[in-house]
Amino acid sequence: MAQINNLDRFIAVTGDTSSVLGKIVYFSLADVMVDRDKLREICDSMGIPYYGGGRQTDSNAFRRATSDISDRIKADGHIYKVYCRDNEKGDDVLSRELVKETLDASTNRYAKLANIQYVSGTGQLLLASPEFDPLVSPYQYFRKAETLFEQYQRCAGRKHIETLTGNLLDAMQAVKINIHGRLYFVPRSHMEQVTLFEDFVELLNQHNLSKGELTVNSMPVMDSEKQRKKMAAEFYTAVRKEIALYQQKVEDLIASDSRSAAIMSRWVMKIDALEKKKQEYETVLRQDLDQLDDEFMTLRIFSQELSRRAKQCELEKAA
Repeated sequence: MAQINNLDRFIAVTGDTSSVLGKIVYFSLADVMVDRDKLREICDSMGIPYYGGGRQTDSNAFRRATSDISDRIKADGHIYKVYCRDNEKGDDVLSRELVKETLDASTNRYAKLANIQYVSGTGQLLLASPEFDPLVSPYQYFRKAETLFEQYQRCAGRKHIETLTGNLLDAMQAVKINIHGRLYFVPRSHMEQVTLFEDFVELLNQHNLSKGELTVNSMPVMDSEKQRKKMAAEFYTAVRKEIALYQQKVEDLIASDSRSAAIMSRWVMKIDALEKKKQEYETVLRQDLDQLDDEFMTLRIFSQELSRRAKQCELEKAA
């Protein structure tokens, strides 16, 4: 489960939802790996927009697969470790050395078991120069590397899943709570979507091919002046980071003299959505969130400039 510190600073209730501000949602993704076809099927069945994500390159899949090979063996009064370490790299061959390390109080001893190689020309893994060892066979680790390599090629990893869960949280107008861990506040107006989010993470866990376990839970937060002040403070912390990111991205876009009307229009929409999020939180928290007014004013100016440039690009394209 995600590490949560000082959670008692939020007062939670489990009764009448008409008296709550929203829900605290916390979850852990661990080292998730889900088949892409299954992930798309889950998203389609739940009405969740599917983001395809970038396919894992074969070289990255090879490195991750061989890095996952790790074993610890106790035998003959000794402790041995089996793992892969970096080796040679050619134009079309990536190679990692499978070794057995004998742990010793003074000096550890290393024995080469084989080279596990990826050949880009064929897209296959090879076991090269296998060595006989009375305790460890390199073939079982090579078969494991082949299995992991195939999984990393066809599966969505943590970064991909983080994008999908992030999109869901954005759709719920959630703000990140400034505590270590994946802890979010979802306002009352989007609370009904929390169940969908929980079901999604639980389904991902059922189809997770990695060893880690995904967890998710939520709890309602009581509507009180004290809690409204705390949630306002969390809103300021989270949205101030978003505004800084938006300003940097838009400044870079303008400085590069972008001619893409689609990209500029997309950032105009993102700025509009952030302002609507602020208005929604003002309604839920029953207070003016005016500490960021100057920053939002700057964003509006950027938005107007992007809108002007986007229209100019469209006119030039139509001419």
